[in-house]
Amino acid sequence: MSVRTEKVAQEIKNKLNQAMSKDLSEISGLGLVTVSKVTTTPDLKIAKIYLSFLGNKIPVEECLEKLEARKKHIRFLLAKLIILKYMPELQFYHDDTIEYADRIQKLINEIHEKDSEHDPQ
Repeated sequence: MSVRTEKVAQEIKNKLNQAMSKDLSEISGLGLVTVSKVTTTPDLKIAKIYLSFLGNKIPVEECLEKLEARKKHIRFLLAKLIILKYMPELQFYHDDTIEYADRIQKLINEIHEKDSEHDPQ
């Protein structure tokens, strides 16, 4: 990834987090939406946006569908905040690293509990 694509991806991430907190808070049921990572293609035509959802009342798939339905509006908001020749096409993905890390931590804790039961030192 070139320096320019990294900078553009970081700028999209920052501005999208702002837009999510201000302008898109009216989307019901999403809870707290955080942009965890943004990657762009080398030609800056496509931006892959990885989102994590906290406190959502609906399944993640429905959250992504709601964002997909608002994709044009989100892109419009980004275009007002970032000046680029072409605003990248947005693709939304669920970032499940938080849930994955939590699941691994629970497994490690269970192993430690079982070890302490078998080894009374």
